[in-house]
Amino acid sequence: MDDADRLGGVRDPARVRRGRLDRRAGADVRALLVIVIAVAGTLLGISPARAHSDVTGSTPAASSTVTVAPTEVTLTFTGPIRGQFSTVVVTGPGGARFGTGAARAVDRTLHQAVRPLVGGEYTVAWRVVSGDGHPLQGVFRFTADLPGAPAAPPAAAPSEPDDGTGLFLAAAVAGLLVVGIGIVALARTRRKKH
Repeated sequence: MDDADRLGGVRDPARVRRGRLDRRAGADVRALLVIVIAVAGTLLGISPARAHSDVTGSTPAASSTVTVAPTEVTLTFTGPIRGQFSTVVVTGPGGARFGTGAARAVDRTLHQAVRPLVGGEYTVAWRVVSGDGHPLQGVFRFTADLPGAPAAPPAAAPSEPDDGTGLFLAAAVAGLLVVGIGIVALARTRRKKH
């Protein structure tokens, strides 16, 4: 509010219009700045704090070689997991599945029974829901070098499942880019009207 407003005087319409444009331009710049920071944070991998469980280890350990065949595969997490939503798929040489029965969760550990292993490389793909409701998934490999066990013929390495992170990241960046372009276009059309 300036002196003319306080004294009941008439304001210059050009000054009024210029003041509105300055406020709108400032809002547009602030919105664009928020978008730029969000995109930069996404590209740099900055994310909100993760409060859900993470995997801390497995038996057999990832990338290990076992010489004694395990009867089960276990995964240990930092927090409790929901057993009814858990899945473990153990795939061995030739693409054969070695898991038997359903996976079972006990507090922070997920257990998957396996049938007798043969020599070769194994892939363990798992998916769980943590105690707070967040889904988690991952893949690891181990090798069985079992004395006296028949070695399976080498098979083509299975491709790792896509967890959708790359697609989500690309969609988020594209969405933010579209919003940013929309804000810039809106700011330009408002300036042309006034």
